[in-house]
This record gives sequence, C-alpha cells and structure tokens, in this order.
Amino acid sequence: MRRFLKLITGRLFWTFLFIFLQMGIVAATLIWVETRYELALFSSVLGVVVSFLVFIRDDAPEYKMSWILLIMIVPIFGCSMYLIFGNKKKGIVQEKKMQKYHDLKAMHMIDSFPHALDPEKVLTPDQARLSRYVSSLSESKVFARTQAQYFPLSDQCFPVMIEELEKAKRFILMEYFIYQKGFFWDNVLAILKRKVQEGVEVMLMYDDMGSIGTLPRNYYKELRSYGIKAVCFNPARPRLNPKLNFRDHRKVCIIDGNVAISGGLNIADEYINRSIRFGHWKDNGFILRGDGVWNYTFMFLQLWSYSAPEQYHVKDFSSYMPTVRADDDGYIQSFGDSPLDEMSVAENAYISVINSAQRFVWISTPYLILDSSMINALTLAARSGVDVRIFTPSMPDKKSVFAHTRANYRNLLANGVRIFEYIPGFLHEKMFLCDDSVAIVGTTNMDFRSFFLHFESGTIFYGGSTVAAVRKDFEDITNLVREITYAEFLNRPVGQKILAVLSKMAAPLL
Repeated sequence: MRRFLKLITGRLFWTFLFIFLQMGIVAATLIWVETRYELALFSSVLGVVVSFLVFIRDDAPEYKMSWILLIMIVPIFGCSMYLIFGNKKKGIVQEKKMQKYHDLKAMHMIDSFPHALDPEKVLTPDQARLSRYVSSLSESKVFARTQAQYFPLSDQCFPVMIEELEKAKRFILMEYFIYQKGFFWDNVLAILKRKVQEGVEVMLMYDDMGSIGTLPRNYYKELRSYGIKAVCFNPARPRLNPKLNFRDHRKVCIIDGNVAISGGLNIADEYINRSIRFGHWKDNGFILRGDGVWNYTFMFLQLWSYSAPEQYHVKDFSSYMPTVRADDDGYIQSFGDSPLDEMSVAENAYISVINSAQRFVWISTPYLILDSSMINALTLAARSGVDVRIFTPSMPDKKSVFAHTRANYRNLLANGVRIFEYIPGFLHEKMFLCDDSVAIVGTTNMDFRSFFLHFESGTIFYGGSTVAAVRKDFEDITNLVREITYAEFLNRPVGQKILAVLSKMAAPLL
C-alpha cells in the first residue's frame, strides 16, 4: 500500500497521466474524424503523403517502417503522433538553441588545450581512422599523459569519488542522469555544501526525467540555496512535446580539471548495492587523471552553457583546463554524443570497432534494441570468424525493454553471435572490447534512445592498463552468466514469440 501511495502521489505518475490523457483525447477526436465518411478519403491521402515523407528521410529503416505502419493503420492519429514525437525536424526555437550549442565549439575550440596528439603518429591505422571519425563529429582529441583506473564494480568507485571530492580546491562539475536521496547522495551533498563554503565553485546538472521519481520538483532551487550552481536539464512538462525525448544521460564528475570520474553509475544507492531491487547491480566506473580529463570538461561546459541560465554561463573555458599531467597509460579519447545533430557518434564508433576486429569483440549492455546497421556489423563479424559475444542482464529493470532486448536475439544467434545473460542480477555497464587493443566504456546503451535521442558520453582507451582491466572484467563476468543457445531460443513459449514480434515493431517508437 505504501508503494502504491508513493506511486500515485509522485510527479512521474501525474506527468505521464496527463500526457496519456492528452494522447487519448487526440486519439478519440481523430478516430471520430476518421469515421466521418466525407473525411475518409482525406485521412487515407494524408496517410500516404506523410508515409512518403517518412520514407524519404535519412533515418534507420526500422524507425521509418514502424512509423509508416502506424500511420497506415490509423492515418490521422499516426500522422499527429509522428509530427509530435517522431519528426526529428527542429522548430525555430530549437534550431537557435542548437546553433548556440555548436557555436560554443567555435568560441572555445578544444585545440586551445595544447597537449592533444596527432592520431596518425601514435595509433594504428584502424585506431587512427576511428579517432578521426570521432574527432570530426565531437571535437574530441587524443591525449597521452593520462592515468586511468578502471573499477569493475561501482561499489568500488564510490569511495574513490568521495575521496577525490574532498580534495577539490577550485571547482567541481557534476552531470548525472539520476540523483536519488539516500546514502550515496547524502554523502556527496554534504561534501558539496562544505566545499562551497570553502570557496570551491560547484556546478551540477541533473536530468529532470531521469530524476523525476527520485528528487522533489524544482530541487535545483534547494541546491542553489546552498550556493551550488544547479541546473535541471530539460524540465518535464505534462504536455505533448517532442523535446520530452531529449534527455541528458551522461554521468561524469570532474574535480579541478585534473580528475574525471565516469562510467555507468548514477548517484543512487542501487548503483552501489546499498539498495537491492533487481538482484546484484553490476556496473562499472573509471577515473582519469591528467590531460585526458579536458575532453570531459569541455563537454560539460558546452552543455552547461547550452542549458544554464545566463547568470551561470561560463565565458572563458580556459580557466577550467588541467593543471596536472600524469604518466602515460595508453592513449585516451573521451567523446560526447548529442541528439542536436544528425549523427550517431557512439553507434558509429561501435560499428567501426566491430568492423576492425580480427579476433574478438566482446560487448556488455543492459539493453539490446538494434537497427539494421548494427545487426549487419555484428553478424558480418561473427560470420567472418570473429568471436562476437554480447552480455546482457537476466533480470530486467524494465520488463517491456527486457522483452525488446530478447526479441533481438534471433538474428544474432542464427549468425553465430554468442549471447550471455548475467545471472546474479542486473548488468548495467556499457562497454566494448576489441582484440585486446581498444576498449570503449561509457554511458551509451545499445538502443534507439541512446543512439538517437540522448546526450551521451564515453571514453575510448587505445592500449594501456584499462584495456587489460576491461578484459579481466569480461572474464570474471563469464563465470556468472548463462549462454543462450539458438535452439533454446527457438523453443521458447509461443507467448514470448508473439511478444517478441510486437516488441520489434514498437521498439523504434519508444
């Protein structure tokens, strides 16, 4: 009863209730319109025209076909929903904000930090090609003189974050999808309050939809009363609005420009297994010290200046540059991905790694909702003799998304991709490992939302101790998983097969 009362009194419940009510009103009105004989021809023609416009757009085929199917079944309703949620064409206001976001790159070019390296001189040809692509879209550069430490469990990352926050002297930058009141956040907040009193600048962003069920409404006002410069990213409004899809899914904490902590963990107790909801929560984290921190600092300041009120804007990025250089530990390239452009940096980086693999590609992801480009890359690699393994959870945090994940198994298993499910609980880490030479660790799930609708971030490790640490993490996971065979998948219950078909149809729309 207590959980039910908490649910129906929460902002998440009422926000989505009002959105669904509006969708219901739109649906009822348009269905009534479609039943009018004199408008039947109009609705059919409209459905054909909008379907054609969807078809000629440069979107993933699965995304287009799902919308076309909806439009052809219920033309006027489908067209309305596409214009609200599916059409990625931006309005005048959004175009201006997008231009401002990209103008920040020109105003504060990342080349102003003098220690970036030429990838052609330090990386292999395949690595250099990947680096050039990522750099061309995200302005991220390759750095050496960066010490990296990998944590296979976010439980291990937590005490290090607390320790580093205590050392802050100049500034703290924090950007997370979820903050939740509890042991983790209470410890962090106590330090932030104290650091503000010591004269340390604290800038903090949280995604409103990500934290809608874990933080009070307008929580940023409370944080500002402590002296923290806080921003609620893209506030969720209880109305039909295409911008509702654009979420800040990044997770990073930067201290004095010399330390960056990132990975899959959010600021909530379940991520460090202080609160158990879905079995053991398996997540990862890493810490960078030295030159390579700059990419994360630049990403934060760019999105901060895009999102924050005018009085919080940063005029000079150079004062946030690293001041400490570390010993070499391979080469580091951290990058950001944004829905404000037409490119999926993370997905294409993943595909580039898969295509360059000679021996193996191992992947860990909590969600597996793929477009044809990713499926083709994975199956081509497997058919070419590359050992392709994908690790997913056995216990879902969201049952509908879990159904979508399993719906993607068939084609992969049929073409030699091996799939393993993590038995102890929920596997939340997002990482790639290729041939013991390249690892990617970050926030991007292998699904449509992360690839196309979220602000994401990740770090590519070219050699160094982190690549070896990621391999050991995969090897340790292998002792805690169950392999899903193709025969087992084909023999699953009929109900699951039907659900899989429906899931594949609806996944691009979610």
